[in-house]
Amino acid sequence: MQNSGDLNDLLNKIKESEEENIAQKLAEILNLNYFNLKVKHPNPEALKIIDKNTAQKLLILPIEKKGKNLIIGTINPADDRVVKFLEGLKKEGYNLTIGVISRSSFEKGIKDYEFVKKSKTKYTQILELDIEKVQEIISELKEKEDLNKIIQSLEENNILSILDYLIAGAIKFDSSDIHLEPTEKEIEIKLRIDGILYNVANLKKSIYPVIKNRIKLFSGLFLNITQKPQDGRFSISLGNKKIDIRVSTIPSTYDETIVMRLLNPEKILLSLNELGLEDYELKKIDYHIHQPNGLILNTGPTGSGKTTTLYAILKKIKRKEIKIITIEDPIEYQIEGITQTQVNLSENYTFATGLRSILRQDPNVILVGEIRDKDTAGIAINAALTGHLVLSTLHTNDSLGAIPRLIDLGVDKSLIPSALRLVIAQRLLRRVCEKCFEEYFPDQNIIQLIKKNLNNIPQDIYQKIDFENISLVKTKGCEQCFYTGYRGRIAIFELLEISEKIQEIIYKNPNEEEILKSVQKTGFVSLRQAGILKALKKITTIEEVERVTGKLI
Repeated sequence: MQNSGDLNDLLNKIKESEEENIAQKLAEILNLNYFNLKVKHPNPEALKIIDKNTAQKLLILPIEKKGKNLIIGTINPADDRVVKFLEGLKKEGYNLTIGVISRSSFEKGIKDYEFVKKSKTKYTQILELDIEKVQEIISELKEKEDLNKIIQSLEENNILSILDYLIAGAIKFDSSDIHLEPTEKEIEIKLRIDGILYNVANLKKSIYPVIKNRIKLFSGLFLNITQKPQDGRFSISLGNKKIDIRVSTIPSTYDETIVMRLLNPEKILLSLNELGLEDYELKKIDYHIHQPNGLILNTGPTGSGKTTTLYAILKKIKRKEIKIITIEDPIEYQIEGITQTQVNLSENYTFATGLRSILRQDPNVILVGEIRDKDTAGIAINAALTGHLVLSTLHTNDSLGAIPRLIDLGVDKSLIPSALRLVIAQRLLRRVCEKCFEEYFPDQNIIQLIKKNLNNIPQDIYQKIDFENISLVKTKGCEQCFYTGYRGRIAIFELLEISEKIQEIIYKNPNEEEILKSVQKTGFVSLRQAGILKALKKITTIEEVERVTGKLI
């Protein structure tokens, strides 16, 4: 015989089923749509149109919003108050699609309001976190493994707090990304700390939909779309501090994979002096960014710090007398005194079309987020030739690959020598932990490899190295660095100046090897050489240089 709890559950299921049948039949009679909010969750952008109090009073719910098209579900579409309210929305310019929902469906959908707060910016919703609670969480986390213990306890009685703990943990461990990766049996949670992924916790698959939908609600993503990639963003507010979070979802074998990237203004809005540039590098960059025209390219993979460097350049050169306009995808951070625009593919505002429009605004300096195609490359080159300083990024492995890449994109190679001024390549190296590193004297084999790899660097740098007394550092690990041996990162740079010699080579359709032979005679320092110089300064380890730039040979 069933107990009373089981019987109540059964009766509730029967009641809900009957309610859905009635709502469906009413929709047929009135020739309206029917919506089941247990299947189709309201979109957060739609929920902003009607406040929760009004929704509860009229028993209506905004379900989906695309531009001025708004889908609304209501329990009683014939209610005079509802009809009057909907007429008001039409007068505001909304094109309405009305559907019938059941009472239990309404009660399900109204709960989604608790995750939605009014946006303070054009792009993001704000997740207000209690700063005292976050500090309390942070103090609980001594090691990365502690996060797993806490999340396991929350799975039983406080599921909605899991996201708060994940974000607080990411802040505690100075992470750039939070990864939620579904496997066959569980959800693996990983944090990217100083560029390396660490598996810090595992989540039960049964509660993943709750966590996933909460992230989607804050990010403005569709809850019912699971087989297509989606991109969104939200912000977290910690007292006076705000951190933007970019969210990406993609369908995978066992469920959607989610990556949340934390964009901390304290990490990205640095000055050029704070990036790790050597004096000779700083002088070269400073010279070229203060020229009235020309193209400066920054190359490197995703996550190598290109945006941080470009923002540092803009901060360095901005002043009231010059007009700076950017086109980005997306805008990472607002910089005061600069006009920033964002790519919008739905409105055909691409890098190419945006760049054309920007040129009509008479700017002095233009930042193009990325050169991806022939049109954008061509317009950027021509802008650089007609009195504008143009900054952009290009996906190549190093600075030497930028010129062949531009030619591959279809740029007239006769225009490149006159337009291109400087190509920057960069990577990020982990800094050795200052609390626990150990110094050691390397064997002769390592010293000879270092000597060999630095053979072609400028003589004024080479002569300052005491090869007879080289000492390096190695990692140990402590509580301060979460037992990784590293804490924080520093950038290394490769600067390719377009000299007259390089200009002559460009006309001959060069490859990277030909360019390298030429620049090695003009004070060129490669990424690997820059990394070795950082290791000799005991900022990082030789092992870290090899991880990022390849094995010393």
